[in-house]
Amino acid sequence: MREIIKTFFKKENLIRNIRSLIFVLIGTFILSIGNAFFLIPFSIISGGVSGITILTADFIAPDIMSYILNWTLFVLGLIFLGFKFTLSSLISTIFYPIFLSIFLRTPIQTEFLTVLLNGNNFILDNGIITNLSEIDIVNAGFLLVIGFLGGMLVGVGCSITFHGGGSTGGVDILTFIVSKFTGVKESIIFFLIDGAIVLIGIIIDATVGNSIALIGGLVGIISAFICSLMVEIIYTGQTSAYCVDIVTDKVEEVCKFSIDELDRSATILTVKGAYSKSEKTMVRIVFSRRDYNKVRNAIAKIDPKAFCTFYQTLFTGGEGFDSISSDNGKKYIGFLKKIKIKKSDKNKDE
Repeated sequence: MREIIKTFFKKENLIRNIRSLIFVLIGTFILSIGNAFFLIPFSIISGGVSGITILTADFIAPDIMSYILNWTLFVLGLIFLGFKFTLSSLISTIFYPIFLSIFLRTPIQTEFLTVLLNGNNFILDNGIITNLSEIDIVNAGFLLVIGFLGGMLVGVGCSITFHGGGSTGGVDILTFIVSKFTGVKESIIFFLIDGAIVLIGIIIDATVGNSIALIGGLVGIISAFICSLMVEIIYTGQTSAYCVDIVTDKVEEVCKFSIDELDRSATILTVKGAYSKSEKTMVRIVFSRRDYNKVRNAIAKIDPKAFCTFYQTLFTGGEGFDSISSDNGKKYIGFLKKIKIKKSDKNKDE
């Protein structure tokens, strides 16, 4: 802990770390806006901590529940995932509930909803509108727009947080814990947890016969999709893994970082400069997209003069990534054959 704090305040790291913190704070702020002004008041359950807070709003206020869930999951992350891994979610764990409380417990949310609902009377209870079915302006189309905007803001907030090298914590921590002990891919577990939260909300609304809330629950599925789409567009692009080629004189330090911090091996290659004709050593590391900022910052710290090339991979198969199946191989070979046929036809035309 002391070493991490000491490293953070080192002169060569301080500006970069402060910039990262600002990104995480801005991302967390936008995330809380999406939930406090769109998803929570209209009972749009799109999964995650916000979905659970909506489900339990009859018993405990969403912001209080957010404090409980975020800190409980953070402590579980410390126990099962370790300090270094969980540290990335500390800023969001601290500030997300605070931002949520500010929005839900001050006139800010009420004034915003008054404008959004065009002056129609509404009743707020713990930040949630309880008379949605009595408001003329609220219909399926209206809720769809609200869900779209809420999902978009949550997705943008998450993406900015990831760009700052942070994590939104919450259900993400639970996902990694389950994945660690079951071996199931994080994406599958994340989908199952979020899907279960949305499904429970829909069942509850259908049981009590609240048609407007039921529509809100269904809109939550679209909202979750929009959120994922925004993260895909803004942060991750179209691939799930990155690769970096590092030409450096500090090969051992780079490899040690890859093995100890990323829990991944590396490939050491001998390369030759076209201009100097001198031989150099290059380290190639393939890593998960969530580790992008960690890898970039680590290389800058280990060897600021290193020549690096980061790129996204079309497909990464093997231990630690997607499995390579014979069906995928056949599809890939078929894809290559189609490209060759197209090229052949083009040459004939020419």
